[in-house]
Amino acid sequence: MNYNPNEPSDRMDAERRSTEAELFAEILSRMDGKQQGGQSGAAQTAGNQPQAKTIDLVELFYYLLSKLHFLLLGMVLGAVLLGAYASSSITPIYTATSKLYIMGTTGSSIIADLQIGTVLTMDYQEVFKTWEVHQMVNEALGTNYSYSALQSMITVSNPEDTRILYITARHPDSQTAADIANAYATAAKRFIVQTMKTDEPSTFSIALVPGVASSTSITSYVIRGVLLGTVLAGGLLVLVFLLDSRPKSPEDVMRYANIPTLAVIPASPHLSGAKTRGRKLDRS
Repeated sequence: MNYNPNEPSDRMDAERRSTEAELFAEILSRMDGKQQGGQSGAAQTAGNQPQAKTIDLVELFYYLLSKLHFLLLGMVLGAVLLGAYASSSITPIYTATSKLYIMGTTGSSIIADLQIGTVLTMDYQEVFKTWEVHQMVNEALGTNYSYSALQSMITVSNPEDTRILYITARHPDSQTAADIANAYATAAKRFIVQTMKTDEPSTFSIALVPGVASSTSITSYVIRGVLLGTVLAGGLLVLVFLLDSRPKSPEDVMRYANIPTLAVIPASPHLSGAKTRGRKLDRS
């Protein structure tokens, strides 16, 4: 049997290389495990993050339905406040109307009379815009209204397919409104006869003193108050709904906090009654 002096060193080198290979393999396996653990941990962390609160329109609808009394309160307050403002700040306007019937020329046929009367009706509407008629109205009323002031108080209209002129006057005082309408009708008749040399229009109807204001501004303000109160109350309720982060159900706890619900304690009138009795005993 031959003895090789290099055999122990060869064995040591082989064992050392085997040990180094095992250590290298273990290091690689640990590094792979850390990477996989980091990825799974990141995924788990991302999954455990609570979700942002979303708007559930159905839930919002039922919430607003449960707060219907607040919406009604907003409607009533809006109507009362704007109605009170309108009644105290806005002056009611009264409207009175006098009517003139425009005739054709004397001695003309019926057809010609209708045609001439229709043309004259359109012409006579311009009479009410003349300075002379406004001056006659001031003399009749004993007033000193300016041309623009009187012009803003009256409206002259002619219904379609008629020969009737409507002279409508508007004024905060009901008697003054009727007086202005009748004064304009009389002044226009005088001016037509003196200047246009045609037959005098006949008075179809005189203006009566109105008993009720024709202005609907108060009603419109009340309607605006109802709408404004509803919008403000609804907006406030929606804001409260969005800012309320309290969970209302086990599903909300899981959805927003990502925490499973272990148990649910139902609301019981017996528990609340017992709590109330306990408070009474403590006070006594």
